[in-house]
Amino acid sequence: MSQHSPSSSAVVRTAPALPERVERFLDLFACGPGTVPALDAGVELAPGLERMQTIADPFICATVDDFLPADLYQAVLRDWPEASSFQPVATFATLVYGEPRRYFGSRVERTVENWAADATPDAPTWQRLRNALCHPDFVRALFTRFAETIDANLAGLDLDELNAPNFKLYTNLDAGSDEALGAHVDAPSKLLTIVVYLDLQGPELPDSADRWGTALYEVGPGDHLPQHFTANADRTAARNIQFAPNRAFIMPNSARALHGVVGGEAAVQRRTLMCGYWLTRTRRQD
Repeated sequence: MSQHSPSSSAVVRTAPALPERVERFLDLFACGPGTVPALDAGVELAPGLERMQTIADPFICATVDDFLPADLYQAVLRDWPEASSFQPVATFATLVYGEPRRYFGSRVERTVENWAADATPDAPTWQRLRNALCHPDFVRALFTRFAETIDANLAGLDLDELNAPNFKLYTNLDAGSDEALGAHVDAPSKLLTIVVYLDLQGPELPDSADRWGTALYEVGPGDHLPQHFTANADRTAARNIQFAPNRAFIMPNSARALHGVVGGEAAVQRRTLMCGYWLTRTRRQD
């Protein structure tokens, strides 16, 4: 017998061990926002991650086409909230590292869920959607693919102060001649973002797919403070994630993840979903 003959015993493949901080977050999430009922047939999102296209430059991110199952995608379009229920993203002035930061963009949004604030979905379509996005199998599969980046971000957080998971889900409308969302780096406590491009309405131009996708910018770590919004027009994108219906743009947060949405076509409207997986402060029990 050749010394290279395979063993008759089966080879057991195990998932790679995750960094302790990432594993801890996933455990907390599974007992919090990830406490979901059995999913309806056909809404599992984890299998779609096998189609993920990973992008390394200018920072790590990814896309998944046909992200939502077809029936759920159509339900989201069908049950889209009334325009009157959307509000401008709050213009805020807050101190970040001792300096004021202010939102820049024309986006309007509607909160579907803010788990930590007890704001929950109000209709079956949105409940199905959030359950799929929060299912522990999907969240673990997603975080496993970006574990190194997420762990590096977690290493910079005060995990005694920020020790509770949160999940936020929004419906967004971007329209008009003004820029949709200024270039910015997310707050470090937002660990990962998914934006699902839904549709464009109006007369598209040759560069509409770039304008209404996501612009990615080159920046060194620490060169751009979190939540500091600036005009896309003042920058040159290193890469554009083009808009395509039912494409997910997935971004683990990092100090290099400078991004924005140019928009700026008066007769075009973009609909998207956006969700974030956060660390927050434990809610006090009054």
